[in-house]
Amino acid sequence: MMKNIALLFIAMLLIFGFSFGSLAYVCGTPQLSFTRTVDRGSDTLHPPFEVTAPVLPAAPALLVGTERTFFAPDFRSSQQYNVSAVLRGVGNFCYVFVEDTEWNTRVTAATVQSVIRAFDVTVPADPQRGIYLTLTERFGTPPDIDGNGRIILLLLNIRDKDNTGQFTAGFFNPADQSRGVLRHPGFRGFPIRSNEAEILYIDTHPLNPNSPTAHNVIAHEFQHIINWKHDAKEATWVDEGCAEYASFLCGYSLQEHITAFEKSPSVSLIAWPSEGNSALLPHYGAAFLWMLYLHEQYGGIETLIKIVQNRGTSLTGITDVLASQGVPQSISDIFVSWKLANYLSDYRAVSLFLSPRRWHRSYPSGAQEGQLHNFSADYIGFEDAGGLTLGFSSGSVSSTAAHAIEFHNTGAIQVREIELSTNNAGSLVLPPTVTEAILVPSLQAEILSTAPQNERYQYSATRGAHITFVTTALPNSVHPRYWDIIAESSEPLVGLTPTVALMLSDSKSEQLHREAQAMYQVAQNPQNSRLYRFSFLLEPGIEPESVVYQISLDSRLVDTGTLIE
Repeated sequence: MMKNIALLFIAMLLIFGFSFGSLAYVCGTPQLSFTRTVDRGSDTLHPPFEVTAPVLPAAPALLVGTERTFFAPDFRSSQQYNVSAVLRGVGNFCYVFVEDTEWNTRVTAATVQSVIRAFDVTVPADPQRGIYLTLTERFGTPPDIDGNGRIILLLLNIRDKDNTGQFTAGFFNPADQSRGVLRHPGFRGFPIRSNEAEILYIDTHPLNPNSPTAHNVIAHEFQHIINWKHDAKEATWVDEGCAEYASFLCGYSLQEHITAFEKSPSVSLIAWPSEGNSALLPHYGAAFLWMLYLHEQYGGIETLIKIVQNRGTSLTGITDVLASQGVPQSISDIFVSWKLANYLSDYRAVSLFLSPRRWHRSYPSGAQEGQLHNFSADYIGFEDAGGLTLGFSSGSVSSTAAHAIEFHNTGAIQVREIELSTNNAGSLVLPPTVTEAILVPSLQAEILSTAPQNERYQYSATRGAHITFVTTALPNSVHPRYWDIIAESSEPLVGLTPTVALMLSDSKSEQLHREAQAMYQVAQNPQNSRLYRFSFLLEPGIEPESVVYQISLDSRLVDTGTLIE
C-alpha cells in the first residue's frame, strides 16, 4: 500500500518535469491495429491477417553485432520497406537494434545504454524497477511469439506522414504477432510480412532518442503489447488511455497531451479521430484523464489492471470492471462527474486549467447554439453572472445533462444541475452572489451506434427584466366558452416556458381560479418562434369579464390582463 502511495506521489511530482519539445508526439499503433470507423464511438474490426507460415522454434540468444533486416511500415505510402539494423545492446528484458543509417549519428552507444537502463533498471517513479517490471508486475507479461523472452526495441527513423506540429514517435505493430505473408486492410490490401517478434518501433528523428521523452514513448508502446495480449480487439480510446496511464505509472510527463485537452476539452472521449487529424492530441489527454479519474475515484490501480485484462471492449469492458468492483454508478453518471472534475481540477495527481469554448460578458446573450458528440462536454463561461437565468434545451430525450458551476463572491463553489423536462428543456436562476458561472452540457448515450451520435443544443443567458411580453385574449370563434391566451416574447426563450394562472376578480377581492399551467409554443420552427398559446374552457356561470390572467416567467410576473378589456 505504502509503495503504491509513494509511486503516485513521485509521479505527481514528475508529471510536469519533462517537455516533449516543439513538436507533439502521437502513437502509430492505431494505424496498424485494424481499420477503424471514425467518430462512431467504437472501432470496426476486420479480419486483418492471413497466416501463411508455421510456428517456428524459439529464437536463440543473440549477440551484440547481430545483423537483421526488419519489415517496417511506411506511413506515407501504406506499404512496407526493409530496415537494415544491427543489435547494439542486450538487456535482461530487451534487445536494442539500431537502423544502420542512425548509428553514430542520432544514436550512440550511450543512447543504447540509456534505453536499456530505462527499460530494465529504473524509471523516474521507481529507482528499483525499469519499464518492464513496473508494467508487467501489474498488468501481466507480454506475448512471446519468438520465444526469446525479450522485447526488441528497434530505433529507426520512422517514415511518417507530414503532419504539421505532430509526428509518430513510436508504435507496436500487431502484424508482428502473426506469421508469414499477411494482408492488412491498413496497407490497402498490399501483402506484408510479419517480423514474428515482439517489437517496439521507436523514432530517432525528430524524436530525440537520448531524451526522457523517448523512454516515455517506450513505456507507452510497451503497454500496447500487454494490452494486445489481453484483448486484441480493444477500442482505440481505451487502448491509448491505458498506454498513457502506463507512462504515468512510470513517472513520465504527459503534460503535452494534458495541455492539448485543456485547450480543447470538448472532444469526445470515445471517438478516436483518423491519424493525421490536427485535433488528435486532445484525445490522448482525455483518454488519460479518464483512466486517472477511475484510478483516483474508483478503486486505484486494481481497477486499471482489471480494465486492461478484461476482454470486453470500449464501454462494455469498463462497465463490467466497475460492476465487479461494486461501483453502483453507471458509466453515464461517472462521465458527468468526470466532466465537472475536469473544470474544477478535482484530481490529486494533476492540475488542470480548462479553457471554455466561449465567454459571455453582456446580456441578454440571445439564443446560442452548440453541438455535442457522444461522451463529450462543452464549457461556456459567463462573467458578471449574478441573477442570470440560464436556459438550456437539447434534441436528446434521455442522454443529455446540463450543469452550472457557480463561483460565488464568498469564495464558495457550487455545482447545480439544470433539471430538464420531458421535452429536454430547463432553466436555472443564479443567485446574486455568483460572480462567474460555467455552463457544462454533455451527451452520454451508453448504447453506441454505428452512425454518428451528435446532438445540437441551445442555451441563453438573460436577466429576467430584459424579457417582456405582448399578450392578448381571444374567444374561440366556434365555441365561445373556449378561450385562447396568446403571448409573444421579446426574444426567443431557451429552456424557459411561460405559465398562465387564472384569477377571479370582483370589486372587492381577487382569488385563484386555476393554478399556473405551462403555455405551449406555436411554431413551425421552434428555435426561432417567440409565440406561445394557452387554451382553456371557461365553465358555465363564470363571466369572462371577471377572469384575470397572469403570465409568469421563472416565477416573475411579466404580464396580466382580463379576458374582456
